Amino acid sequence: KAAEAEIPVLGGHTIEDPEPKFGMVVSGIIHPEKVIKNTGALAGDVLVITKPLGTGILSTALKRGLVDDSIKQKMTNVMMTLNKTAAELMLKYDVHACTDVTGFGLLGHLKEMSHGSKRDVIINFDKLPFIEKAKDMAAAGIIPGGTFNNLDYVKSTVDFGDMNRTQQLLCCDAQTSGGLMVAMTRKDAENYLNDLHQSGLKEACIIGEFVEGSEGRIFVK
Repeated sequence: KAAEAEIPVLGGHTIEDPEPKFGMVVSGIIHPEKVIKNTGALAGDVLVITKPLGTGILSTALKRGLVDDSIKQKMTNVMMTLNKTAAELMLKYDVHACTDVTGFGLLGHLKEMSHGSKRDVIINFDKLPFIEKAKDMAAAGIIPGGTFNNLDYVKSTVDFGDMNRTQQLLCCDAQTSGGLMVAMTRKDAENYLNDLHQSGLKEACIIGEFVEGSEGRIFVK
């Protein structure tokens, strides 16, 4: 994966532990005029997500022996897919804000974007892409602890309307190797999605829209 991302791996150390693990520190250089921040979304921008959600829930289900090989392969493929292609294609357009979706979940990272941009945002729950069986596992109560913590973190910012608790937790699932969330005009987003789909990122889609409002509120409908 490092080679695919065109990065060298330098140095390292060993930890004696019953459970295999590794951590990486990523260092790099970028031109200061090419930095894309997670703030700056404008009213009227739509929000594109480049990878499906549910890796936290499904990883927990896998540890409990509750998913078959087909679902295991699907979730593994999602986590193995780099954001390299999505990030490179994104640079063709006028991106107003971008973040990835990782440990804080969809709404945790969106909260940073909406607050920092001083714009409210409406998310359409039915448009959210989930890996197969993620919803079923959530309904069965197979949910990691980090996802509960994420819901507590965002609940003062989010209006869930008539969403039930399982749906709320699905929106907050703590992701491993999630995709990008990108704020851009609808016209650019449609072209960007076409690029993503042609490059094999078939589940990329528009999940919401930024609107006027300076408090950074999130409305899930």
